[in-house]
Amino acid sequence: MTSANQDKASLAAAVLLERLIRDTYTARHSSEIQPLQWSILRYLARSPEDQRQLRRIAPFLNLTPSPVARAITTLAQRGLVTQRVNNSDSRIKTISLTQLGLEALSQDPIVDVATRIDALPEGERQDFIRSVRTLALGTSYYPRPVD
Repeated sequence: MTSANQDKASLAAAVLLERLIRDTYTARHSSEIQPLQWSILRYLARSPEDQRQLRRIAPFLNLTPSPVARAITTLAQRGLVTQRVNNSDSRIKTISLTQLGLEALSQDPIVDVATRIDALPEGERQDFIRSVRTLALGTSYYPRPVD
């Protein structure tokens, strides 16, 4: 395989990954939960209370605060999250999932992608997970097993 072919294959793989994730979020109406909003709900479900603030969520999602703040406002308007003002600093709000938000997470479309990953043969699954972590985080978390 030549370098040009490798570049085409890599580009094709990137396009397929993009399609996989885009196709995961089938609900495209503005009244539906959008991908960024799903990411926020997932973050809130897995983070301790002292980490559930805009100043923590935005960097975790690798975004500026503005789009995250708008998404949180929309989630609050829909009753999926609440915002509580910090007693010691009124500029800081702690965001929490409501019961409706927890129920929404039971329908999280990203679970379908995880199910597809789980269905891969064990070796391929571990290689895929390792590769995605390396691509996303720029480092390898798990050394390759010695054969």
